[in-house]
Amino acid sequence: MTQKKNNWHPLPYNDWKKTLDTIHLFSQIIGKIRLALMPMQVEWAQIPFRLTSRGMTSDRMPVNFGSLDITFDFITHDLFLHASNGRSISFPLSGKSVSGFYSEVFEALKELGIETEINPMSVEMKVPVKMDTDEEHKTYDEIAVRRWWEVLILAGNVFNKFRSRFSGKMSPVNMWWGSFDLSITFFSIGQINTQPGMDLLNRVAMDTGQITIGFWPGSDDFPEPAFFGYTYPKPEGYEKSLMNPNEAFWSDEKGEFFLKYEIVRNSPDPEKTLTEFCKSIFESGVELSGWDKEACEYKPPLEKP
Repeated sequence: MTQKKNNWHPLPYNDWKKTLDTIHLFSQIIGKIRLALMPMQVEWAQIPFRLTSRGMTSDRMPVNFGSLDITFDFITHDLFLHASNGRSISFPLSGKSVSGFYSEVFEALKELGIETEINPMSVEMKVPVKMDTDEEHKTYDEIAVRRWWEVLILAGNVFNKFRSRFSGKMSPVNMWWGSFDLSITFFSIGQINTQPGMDLLNRVAMDTGQITIGFWPGSDDFPEPAFFGYTYPKPEGYEKSLMNPNEAFWSDEKGEFFLKYEIVRNSPDPEKTLTEFCKSIFESGVELSGWDKEACEYKPPLEKP
């Protein structure tokens, strides 16, 4: 019997930190183009990327002649700009600084007849970067990027299957280019009052009760990849909820539960372990927030057309 290959690759943060920073900034440039071109939607629903079977994509964006999509291919390690008028432009992701990538993207847009402007300052990073002049970030390890993306695909498959149990308003599996995490969100009915002092990003994102589950590659403050989950607003006693697996823990600083990626990767059945974590996050959030548990459950038809 052939043993199933484990594609839950090791992702030691410090081993690919420089590459992670570079691809994060590359994605912010494309993400800000999407932000500029798309009409505003609730909870920033218009801005995240979607995973593809070759990388991740901006998805279709409206432009003067029709539409444009911009796609990162993490198999060939190229960026593709495809326009609805039949024109396409591509170039390699490796071998360039963030400012070089910035220039090449906007030269391609100009060649396609698309004019748009973005704020070149990065967002949701501890140290903001002026991306149109940044020559510091230029490391691109193709093997590391592909491994990270393959883990996103596996985690996204689990998230997509888990979200199928919910009958209410929910997000697709989103790749957020600001925080650089992959996540799904389940929403309660109706809007809530946002907390005083919230910035614009959070005022828009947190205007509805929600339960979010996701995967994040790590940062200097938390130098290892992890799965996370939270309920907003945080119900009383939420931090004391029992989580599966037992290694999941609450962070007072972040206001979230975490499960280190290595726990999932090294478990006998990573998909099952991650699903258990998702279930714990969701069920504790639903119960303690007073959502109608029965109404939340989707019961699909037994037959298919």
